Amino acid sequence: MTQRPTAEIHFFHVPKTAGSSMAGMIRRAYAPEEGIPAHTVRELIALPPEEIPRYRCYTGHFFSLLRPLVGRDLPTITVLREPFAHTMSLIRHCQRREPQSGWRAPLAARAAHFLWDWFPPARRCLERLCCPVVMNNFQTRVLGCEIEHPGNLNPDFYGLTYPFLHHSLTEPPVDMEVLLERAKSRLREMVVVGTVERFEETVRLVFEHLGVPMPAEIPRDNVNRSFNKRSQGRDGVSRAFASLIDRETIYDRALYQYAQELLEAQIKRGGVE
Repeated sequence: MTQRPTAEIHFFHVPKTAGSSMAGMIRRAYAPEEGIPAHTVRELIALPPEEIPRYRCYTGHFFSLLRPLVGRDLPTITVLREPFAHTMSLIRHCQRREPQSGWRAPLAARAAHFLWDWFPPARRCLERLCCPVVMNNFQTRVLGCEIEHPGNLNPDFYGLTYPFLHHSLTEPPVDMEVLLERAKSRLREMVVVGTVERFEETVRLVFEHLGVPMPAEIPRDNVNRSFNKRSQGRDGVSRAFASLIDRETIYDRALYQYAQELLEAQIKRGGVE
């Protein structure tokens, strides 16, 4: 008989942090009927409200919208990524042509990157348009923003992959120091905080929480086929563009350092308490 987890779980999936691999391993540990049949916010709110609290395994890009819909606190885990590599992965994701996105958006993303590198006069305009979406302290804003679920919200809002962006771009500007402290507070409440750079150790801690053996082999799901270390590192971009990323990820670097400290402390304690 297959051993199933004794605990329930919410995987707070920050985009581009090996989340597809983590979510897949977690979902396979549970019986199929225990995992919520949704991955995006749009799919989540399409479910009957009375059905959402019935599950034991929640994985997906739900962010802080999940808690009020479930109606209870869930043991939560998350994974963060070194900010420069994370930003480069987001950029490559935007530039990648996928069936659901067609060719226009990736072409525009590639053109914007080219123009920024080769036409300095256009940089300020491009930064104003693009940096808030894929660069500006992305992980801090994901974990620091509190998104509510107002009943009168336009349904188109839920078409956004990252609803917190709508919030952070249309609401009055939020002090990033406040968002950083909110993000740190959220991390402190989680049962496991891991990193991509220490992924195997993170997986071990997650499966200790679940109370089942970790997989013998860790998969690599949803990895860009053109991925290589150079494309995610400083050697893959101009020095000026690398400096731009550094300026736009100051708070993400502080949050990542904090996540590393939490992970290290949990490993030294010998696992999940």
